[in-house]
Amino acid sequence: LLPSVLRAINDRRNERPDLILEGWTRIIDEKWRSMTQAISFEKGVLMVKVKNAALYSVLVQQEKEKLLRKLQDKFPEAEIKNITFRIG
Repeated sequence: LLPSVLRAINDRRNERPDLILEGWTRIIDEKWRSMTQAISFEKGVLMVKVKNAALYSVLVQQEKEKLLRKLQDKFPEAEIKNITFRIG
């Protein structure tokens, strides 16, 4: 049991969710920065809250892959797999 717990702690430390959440503000376009907020990062998935449906649509359909690549380049050790957008 202890080795699995230690491995989980080490994996969590490598993810550094605090840095990834902060990094979102650096990679998102300035015009959208005030309308989005990275709210969590768990198991390789970044959750981003979006203020309106129009921006949600743009991010999901046109910008998601580009933003994901930017995050992966900036934080290669975190193994970011996906970005999930939620309206809220």
